[in-house]
Amino acid sequence: MSSLKTYFINLNIFKSSSNGTNEENEHEHRSNIIATRTFLIIFILTLILLALFYGMRNQTRIVTLQHPAIDQFKSLPMDAHCPCSRISLSYGEFVAFETRFHQVCSSDFVSDRWIKAINSGSNSTYFFTLDFRTDGSAIFQALASLCHLSKDNTIQSIASFTKESFISPQVLSESVFRLQVNVSIEQFQSTASNGFENQLELVQKMISGIWIGGNLSDL
Repeated sequence: MSSLKTYFINLNIFKSSSNGTNEENEHEHRSNIIATRTFLIIFILTLILLALFYGMRNQTRIVTLQHPAIDQFKSLPMDAHCPCSRISLSYGEFVAFETRFHQVCSSDFVSDRWIKAINSGSNSTYFFTLDFRTDGSAIFQALASLCHLSKDNTIQSIASFTKESFISPQVLSESVFRLQVNVSIEQFQSTASNGFENQLELVQKMISGIWIGGNLSDL
């Protein structure tokens, strides 16, 4: 232990010149020892300061904002934790649909006035085969039914979708929110379209069955 203490007391990292008297060499040796100690102290303090600086730099600081405004939320870092006060919202609270149907569904061709006008009430067997009045009333009644079916299906599908909930425990950025909502809307449109096509297919099968049954009964 004493030898280690002696080593540090006499530690000298600077080279002494051999020229000069013994007294001058001794004075230079002591000066070099003092300079070595000063250098080591400054070096160690510098290392400590650097360690403290980088240690404080990597520390996580937690800041809590109660009910931040939109501008404050946008300025938050990407790793900010921002829970929602409500984790679910119905789509009807922030999504609105504008429906557009084929123009024929809003024309006079599907109105009762037009259908009654082309239906003379006479026995169609007296009409020529290619006479429009033979099947005109039935055709436009079927067209009107198709329009009503499409409108009812669309209204019911929208009402069902707007009652569904958008769920997120964390506040989403505007871009992520729009992306998720658009995906949900696209899925809804695809599902509603497929559902309506299935209904049409069912109606077609029923009509085909009735037509085949009618032909068989005439045999």
